[in-house]
This record gives sequence, structure tokens and C-alpha cells, in this order.
Amino acid sequence: MGPRKWLLGLIAVLVILPFTAIACGDDDDTGDETPQATATTGGGATSPTTAATKSTQDVLAGIKGDTTGVTDTEIKIGSHYPKTGPAAAYYDLAVAFQAYFDDVNKKGGINGRKVKFLIEDDGYNPTNTVTAVKKLVEQDQVFMLFGQLGTPTAAAVSQYIKAEGVPSYFVMSGHPMWATFGPAYSPLNPDYLVEGRAIGTYVANSFKGKKVGILYQNDDFGKTGREGTKTAMGSAVTIVGEETYEANAPDISSQALKLLNGGAEVLIAYATPAQLAGALKNVKAQGKTVTWVSTGVAVSSATAKLAEGAMDGVITVGYLPDPSEAATNPGLKKALDFLKANGVANPNFFHLVGFELAEHLERLLTATGKNLNRESIVYAFENVAFQGDWKCTICYFPTITNKDDHRPIEAMFMQKWDEAQKKFIRLGETMNLETTKK
Repeated sequence: MGPRKWLLGLIAVLVILPFTAIACGDDDDTGDETPQATATTGGGATSPTTAATKSTQDVLAGIKGDTTGVTDTEIKIGSHYPKTGPAAAYYDLAVAFQAYFDDVNKKGGINGRKVKFLIEDDGYNPTNTVTAVKKLVEQDQVFMLFGQLGTPTAAAVSQYIKAEGVPSYFVMSGHPMWATFGPAYSPLNPDYLVEGRAIGTYVANSFKGKKVGILYQNDDFGKTGREGTKTAMGSAVTIVGEETYEANAPDISSQALKLLNGGAEVLIAYATPAQLAGALKNVKAQGKTVTWVSTGVAVSSATAKLAEGAMDGVITVGYLPDPSEAATNPGLKKALDFLKANGVANPNFFHLVGFELAEHLERLLTATGKNLNRESIVYAFENVAFQGDWKCTICYFPTITNKDDHRPIEAMFMQKWDEAQKKFIRLGETMNLETTKK
């Protein structure tokens, strides 16, 4: 089946998802006018009657709330990232957003305040994450958490953070829960259920009748993606086996080989970069032939380097451009040039995700204004910062959020890595999954 037909099938599946989003308008939908405030803050600081007569800026200026971690000159923001362990490749996100805010701070900060990041190494181990986050909240007294990395790790501290009243925006996990977890929470990247359905629809249309194996991380990341994939594939393929692995497993090759020995012609993998790269190399060394389809969290030109040539032909979901596309993407080139000028010698995909994260945080803090507290940032996230009139440098569509939709990024595409050209080849058009007008 050609790209157009499977794409239409994919869109048809996604449209009926129970968590349909608010549609993205054109860049100039809101013009330069300040929208009128109609929503309340997370703590109900304004009444509908009062808000209806004030601009959002007036409402923001009058919101009172917890200012822990905020002074006239500084904002303390915490996060947890695996600087060590099997998922250490993701630490490049933190390297990039720190480099971005070093530049912001040199220029005077945001609304007169400089951003101070406190990042704890949790090794992608939920037990470590609990200790790290309690330190950030209770000892370091951070204002908010930002860009927390990992589904099992972020989930391990979610109830604690919520109970403490600490905002946590742009969680780097695709679990659907973050979009509905509360007014002071949001993800950034598309969730794993939607991604899984995208993968499943592609496999069903492109490999109908084939034997499929599924390899997934034994937590919400892998289980949620697997659920979406299996739902979308339906009976179009035959699943010959499923294998799991633990998040801190150093190698997943034995599970992959077991699926191939069981007859899998297509292997769908929900794995992190180092684990996927190791499996790709080992399977290739065994002389096995299989079509790999991977979650987007693992596949990038950086993973291709780790795989040492074994990633050729791997198909994946994507939502941001890869560094290999710089020649044809001006926004991407701008981001790469910035990173290189600010201490990142060889920017990879994960650095770009960190850059995207940083731009979203800068936008949110700027939109919140001088009156920064844990109530005003919630109001700004839902009513001011992301109303369809702003787009990050490397994003395909403007970011939109409101009190009913905490999913900032909802654009995806399918792609295949070409080792000879050292770049991804698109398999269809970019899909904007915003389905209704805001």
C-alpha cells in the first residue's frame, strides 16, 4: 500500500481517539490582540465574572500564590536525568537546555530573573528518582520541576509532587496520564498511545499478512505503546511473540533474537537508544534479516552512530526534524548553529529536543510575567503562553494548550533511516493531530 493510503488510514484511526485535541489555528489567528480571560487559575484565584472583564495580563498581575524558589533575581527549577546508566544518552537534553538558559541568563534572564537549574542524576532508576526529587523539593526548595525524563521515573514521584503543589511542566514521557494529571502538569512530546497507533497502522498497511514480534520495556512506556500498536494492527498481521525487558537492562539482544527465532519478519521495538543500538548490532552480527519498526524516543542519527551501521532501514515515528535535515530546514539550521555557538560541539537529535524544551519553558515564564508564582504559571500555561500564536524554532505547527488540553505537541510522521545517505527518508506527510478548532 502506498504512503497516501496508509496515511489516510492512520488519520482515520487517530480522529476517533478518546482524547481528541484542540485544533491549531494559523500563526496569525490571534493577531497582536491580548485574548480576554475566561478561565480560572488552578487554585480558583479568579471568578468568571471578574475574569471576563479583565485582560489576561490584568488577571496575571493580580494572582496570588506560592513563590517558593522565586526571588526578584532568580528562579530555581529542578529536574532528574540519567547522567549515568543505560539511558544516559538522554542527558544530552539537559546539556542543551542548560546551554540555552546560560545564554538567556547572560542577556539578563526572564523578566529580570535568572534561571538556575538543579539537575539530579537518577540513573533512570525510579528508586533514585524518589530520593532526588525529595531533595529538590524539600532541601533545594525549587519553584517547579521541568522536563522530567522517563515514564517509570516520573511516575514514581508524580503523586508526591502533586501533593506538594509543585508544578511540573513538559514531562519528557509519552504516557497519556500527564495531559490529564492536573492543572500544574503537562507532557511535551506526543503520547505513546497515539505513537503506538501510528506504528500499528503503518505496520498493518505496509506489512499485511506478515509475522510480527513485539519487544517492549516492562513499564508504562512500553505497555502503553504496545497497547496502541496492537489495537491499530488488529488482525492484519500475525503476532508470533512478545518479549519484555526491564528499564535498566544493559542488553536486550536475547529477547530480540528469541522473537526472530520464533518467526518474526517485522520486529516492533519500544526501547531506549543504547538498548536498541545494541540489539540492532547483535542481530546483524547473527546474520538475521528482519524489518525493525521503532518508537521515536530511540531512533535518531545519534542512535545510528551507536548502532555502527546496523540501523539501516529502521522505520520509526518522528515529531521533530533530525540534524541530518539541516540543509533543507532553516529553523533546524538556526537551532544547530545556536547549540554549536553555545558549547555543544556536535549537536544530535536529543540536543534538539532539549532546545525545544528550553524554548517552551522560556515562552511560559515570559508569558507569566513579573508576578511569578505557582498559581500564575498555571493560568499562563492554560490561557496565555500557547494560544496558537507562537511556534518553536524546530516545530512544525504552533503550540496550543488550554485548561482542557495540556498536550503541547501533536504532529507526527513516519520515516526510515538510510545509512548510505546518513539521514532519514520521510514516508508520508507530517500529520497535525489537532482535530478541532480552539
